[in-house]
Amino acid sequence: MPQLSDRQSEFLKTHLGCCPPVSAAENEALAKLSPEELAKTDLTKVDVDTLFGKDAMDDLRGVEIKGEGTPKMKELMQEITKGFPKRPRQEVMEDLEGVVGIPPDAKRLNLDFDRFLIVKKQQETVAKEKKKDAAPDLKEGMHEDFMASRAQLLCGKVLGDSFGIHEVFGSMLNPTGGLVGPGNMALHLDIDNPIALHGVVHDAAGYLNTYHDDGPGYDYLDSDIEFFSTDNPLAGQISGIAHWTMEAGDEYFVNRTDAAVLEVENALKSVRDAVANTVDKMMTMFRSEPDGTAPGEDEALDTANAIEDAVNKAAKAVEQAYDSVVPGPAMAAEAKKKLDAMSSFVWN
Repeated sequence: MPQLSDRQSEFLKTHLGCCPPVSAAENEALAKLSPEELAKTDLTKVDVDTLFGKDAMDDLRGVEIKGEGTPKMKELMQEITKGFPKRPRQEVMEDLEGVVGIPPDAKRLNLDFDRFLIVKKQQETVAKEKKKDAAPDLKEGMHEDFMASRAQLLCGKVLGDSFGIHEVFGSMLNPTGGLVGPGNMALHLDIDNPIALHGVVHDAAGYLNTYHDDGPGYDYLDSDIEFFSTDNPLAGQISGIAHWTMEAGDEYFVNRTDAAVLEVENALKSVRDAVANTVDKMMTMFRSEPDGTAPGEDEALDTANAIEDAVNKAAKAVEQAYDSVVPGPAMAAEAKKKLDAMSSFVWN
């Protein structure tokens, strides 16, 4: 048996999760299933819950994705997304092989794409059964630099590992996955930002639970501080952001090159601290009530007012910090862009 190269071994370990690759025979059999039968079929190739364990999530930060962020990768992904309008599929796959392989070669990519179409069909069928919209397409006019970005492909890697397909096709299952927020109304943050990493994992976990009834759902840390059920996109936000911020540690802040945004993020800490303290009080109030009862209207209103007051006070502090540290027009524009992204997400 021929010896595997280091790259081949790494591919099998990180891309396929040590599971057998999809085969032409499997694809042919699955393609013959009715939509109803397909909706009930488990298409995952691994124990999906392991992809959201601490070790897997820690490894995600350092994963190498060949071709990420390059114009060629973006061009090829656009061609595939649009259904090969100008060139034969085989030619596009051979070009993709040149960007991401070898492995995988064009033959393997073709098999992965066939499986992608089957998984996509399951997504659409389940969405119809649940009376939900299928995962939205990416509006590139709103997010010109997101296609083929590291954030999009990292989310695609989690989904790709779930179904045994390449991350390029995994990202096409949920094209807005990795943006921070809902669908195309979300924000594209730098991937070194802990909130961006949270967005990658949160979107992947939520997608798998919503459209394939697998994985932990949006509350991917199974935290007891969350207020919403794991099928709700609002679930997992508090615990997820806290987890990735703590994982980033001091190194993240030391390595930031934009001093203005660093100062603004320091000011934003008062938002997180104030809201966290209020949330703690809310949880204490809930847990102190006898089973089957809930806080009264006045207590709930007081809590809501406390959160709003904390955010408004912090907003003024952030504005003052921003005005005092921005060093020039060029830096100001970039800092303002990042500030708007982070503050909008945190405050909303």
